[in-house]
Amino acid sequence: MIPTATSPDTGAPVRKTVAVRVHPPAERALRSGHPWLFEDGIRTISHTPRDGDVAAVFDRKGRFLAVGLWDHDGPIRVRVLASGAPETVGAELFRSRIAAAVSLRQPLAHDPATTGIRWVFGESDGLPGVILDGYGPHLVLKVYSAGWGPHLGDLLEAIHDVLHPASVFLLAARNVQQKAAADTPFRTPILLHGVWPDSASGALPFLEHGARFEAHPEVGHKTGFYLDQRDNRKRLRANPGSQVLNAFSYTGGFSVAAALGGASSVLSVDISRAALAQAERHIDLNRAMAPSPALDHQTLVGDAFQILRDLAGAGVKLDTVVVDPPAFAKERRQVDRALLQYARLTSLAVALLRSGGQLVQSSCSARVDPDLFQEVVQDAAHRAGRPLHDVQRTGHPLDHPIRQPESAYLKTVWARVE
Repeated sequence: MIPTATSPDTGAPVRKTVAVRVHPPAERALRSGHPWLFEDGIRTISHTPRDGDVAAVFDRKGRFLAVGLWDHDGPIRVRVLASGAPETVGAELFRSRIAAAVSLRQPLAHDPATTGIRWVFGESDGLPGVILDGYGPHLVLKVYSAGWGPHLGDLLEAIHDVLHPASVFLLAARNVQQKAAADTPFRTPILLHGVWPDSASGALPFLEHGARFEAHPEVGHKTGFYLDQRDNRKRLRANPGSQVLNAFSYTGGFSVAAALGGASSVLSVDISRAALAQAERHIDLNRAMAPSPALDHQTLVGDAFQILRDLAGAGVKLDTVVVDPPAFAKERRQVDRALLQYARLTSLAVALLRSGGQLVQSSCSARVDPDLFQEVVQDAAHRAGRPLHDVQRTGHPLDHPIRQPESAYLKTVWARVE
């Protein structure tokens, strides 16, 4: 039996299925449940496929291994939807995967104080290349593979059946947009379903542990907000200290957490003026909840490395420094340079901390090993003459489950300086 994609209206195949045979290393990876088939793992294909064709993958002896979606560009040729036994690719399969993902997130779904939730985390939820974030009743669907193009109708049907959203907004990753034809839905961000709540600002309001935030999918990073740092923001809120610096602050998630935890002054640093304007907006949205009525929130636009260096040179001392930079290593060859960057940031951050002050430093680079990251941070602090104590490490929140090593990107070191 060769799996096929089917039309929800007629049940007829919507794409020709390509039969793929693979080399032994790829066989072993697929049998172990890995969701990607790389280009160099392919031995033969039955015909030249198009993006979105269903790929039935077989071993050297013709035994079924997996079924997935073909992606013509990039090193990942097939994103696996099912392995071990054949599955029909269509709305029913997508519906079952989304329902399972929602079930996993029930503790969040039943928390009225938190309405910003990642409902689908790609490969970890059995829908490789798909991110689905909820901001209240509004959903943002971000697609990282052109292979999903022909299947968007089935995917949207499944999303609607399980989550009943007020609206669904579609984003495509930059590489998918660049290769998309003018007549495909990946060419520009579009509203797939419903009505946007605020068409003028593009803002999607939501709550995080009672704090008020806004996501801006059309102009922001990810789907408009970094939901993955939710647990770390809650932890900082429990003990921020009086004076806090939030480097690479983006729209001020950690800044709000510090303010709501009782900080008297918060400095948000980012290279984006627009992001800092939204950080100020987020502080204002939550100012009435802040324990310190005279909360002093300031912003600095510029390179975080240079700003940290300048502040240390001016003799500034703080209780907490949060360092949450963008991914420095998206490829294996970039890891060594990334580790040097993390070490530099650690040295700059600890120079700003009072004795007993708190360092919160994150890495969102999946290529960087968590143990090595922690080792680099601790070594850099020691070399700077500010050894770390009470070192702890946190990882992913509930709605960012880990199925494979590549999914485990977020790690955060918490420590006190001598």
